[in-house]
Amino acid sequence: MLEDLLEKKEEVYVKMFGKKMRFVTSFLVLVMLIAQSAVFAQGGDKVAVELTGAGLKTELKLTLEDLKAMPAEAQIEDEYIYNSKTGEKSAKVKGVSLAYLLKEKAGVTANDAQVLFTASDGYAIDPQSLKDIFNPELKYVLAYEVDGQNINNDDNADSEEITVYRKVKTAGEFGTVFKMVVNISVGEAIETSNIPEPNNTTESNAEKTQAIVFNDITNEYKFAEVAIQELAKKGIINGMGEGKFNPEASLTRAQICTIMVASLGYEPKEYKGGFTDVDASDWFAPYVQAAVDAGLFTGYTDGSFKPEKAIIRQEIAVVAGKAAVKSGVVAEAKMTKFVMEKSKYADKDIVPGWAGNSIAWLEAQGVFEGIATENFEPAKVVNRAEAASIVYNTLFKK
Repeated sequence: MLEDLLEKKEEVYVKMFGKKMRFVTSFLVLVMLIAQSAVFAQGGDKVAVELTGAGLKTELKLTLEDLKAMPAEAQIEDEYIYNSKTGEKSAKVKGVSLAYLLKEKAGVTANDAQVLFTASDGYAIDPQSLKDIFNPELKYVLAYEVDGQNINNDDNADSEEITVYRKVKTAGEFGTVFKMVVNISVGEAIETSNIPEPNNTTESNAEKTQAIVFNDITNEYKFAEVAIQELAKKGIINGMGEGKFNPEASLTRAQICTIMVASLGYEPKEYKGGFTDVDASDWFAPYVQAAVDAGLFTGYTDGSFKPEKAIIRQEIAVVAGKAAVKSGVVAEAKMTKFVMEKSKYADKDIVPGWAGNSIAWLEAQGVFEGIATENFEPAKVVNRAEAASIVYNTLFKK
């Protein structure tokens, strides 16, 4: 009888002890899972941004302290040029490379995928490309300091906040600054076999029917409307936001470099340091290098390139003429047979010799229709509408 009671008591202790051990084990596992799901963020620290998604091996929750503690090779301190409603602006930015975080800390599993930025105020941000994020020329950065100041776009001094910046890809481009980003989500890999070749001229039906309409193409600029829409569809030029194209605005030599490189399907190249006024950190430096290497542009005798100088008609005509030769639209030997002596422009005598063949050939092809009528005005500054028309009429018009 006593033995039976002792056995039953022992069984009760074993069951109680077992339940306790299972509880302790479950609790420890839960703690470990919580710790793993919040990599970097400690205790009650406020999270500035989360990196999530099916394309990552490890999801991250990062505070500003985490970002600032990243190694030197992750840090970016650079000037970013961007376009706003009031014109071109710049900001001195300090932050961490997004490409570094994805590759070195989050273990991204794809070479390309759709990347979604979520803003805390619900502002819609266009999907980004992982391929673009990995492009060293675009330099996506999670900025924690701008112009020497902490970031506070939400008017809440207690919140941890970042702004994502990237370099401008094409002339006049908007949408390169992303404020109040709290989540960056990387999707599943995009198969490279489904990505069209960069120089593939075949358009899908969706691309053919996709209309890009700007609301400021007045009658004065109707001559360029088709050119503007078609180049915008191809991603060669961009609007200025809110449905605006700003057809009357001028374009710089650096911006025309970007447009011509994109039009010919060339890749930007690492800047070799050939000009006194172009720095490797300038957003346009790779495009200047590509344009110069292709023979589309040259610098000035004093060693400068004058990237911010507004381009004039005789200059863009020569560039367009060279592009036509490069793309096979016309043979160079044939272009040299076109001379200004046969031009119908009343001011043909003031066209410099180095631009004569190009202008005469372009005139014969009707490239300047709507731009130059009685006079060519070779030294006149080219506006955005005229530039679009010249590029489209030279390289793309059937």
